[in-house]
Amino acid sequence: RETIMGKSDYERNTVSASGQTDDYDIVRIVDQGAPRSVLFVGNSITRHKPKPEIGWDHDWGMAASCEENDYVHVAVRLIEQKLGPVNYCTACCGEWERHYWEDETRLSDWKAARDFAADIVVIRIGENVWGIRDKLNEYPFRPHYERMVRYFASAPRAKVIITDLFWEDFGINEDIRRTAQENGYAFVHLGDLGARDRDEYKAIGKFWHGGVAIHPNDEGMRLIAGRIAEKI
Repeated sequence: RETIMGKSDYERNTVSASGQTDDYDIVRIVDQGAPRSVLFVGNSITRHKPKPEIGWDHDWGMAASCEENDYVHVAVRLIEQKLGPVNYCTACCGEWERHYWEDETRLSDWKAARDFAADIVVIRIGENVWGIRDKLNEYPFRPHYERMVRYFASAPRAKVIITDLFWEDFGINEDIRRTAQENGYAFVHLGDLGARDRDEYKAIGKFWHGGVAIHPNDEGMRLIAGRIAEKI
């Protein structure tokens, strides 16, 4: 069992950004024949395949208790209350976080999500950049982040919602906020939910693996989804 006390949340998050989904399954689409569509671009908080060696046996947003309680599925229900049925897609981009500066070679991996041409694009990503934060001086984050957002917001009138990091900022939240402000994207603040003194929104005590346990619990997922839905 891992000891997680006395560490930053990024040190506690020992869930690898690599291999969060299988290469053939990084994009999932639920097509209900609806008139509107929503794309969720994210990392393990959006979806993580089963990984028994870290005590994670499921295939939905880590560490929700069930698929229906992860933020994607809660957000879809809230959005449908406002707009009626929607098609939705998840793009699992943990590998983009690890190689964010390799735009041309990496973004094409998620072409299916781009071609989904969503009316609403939710960008909720960035935490795993901490693991390669030494690259930030060499490769400034913001231009690559902006390019990634534009790549997924391919529909002519796509509405974009971007969030800051769930865990407390390590230096890229300002890039995310400025991207929203200067491009007219809706911005959602989440950092207060994942602050060090807010473990009531994390799955602490629900999983033996510390990296899994600091992911949002059901209440954290519900609040993430609610804040996203409020912007729509």
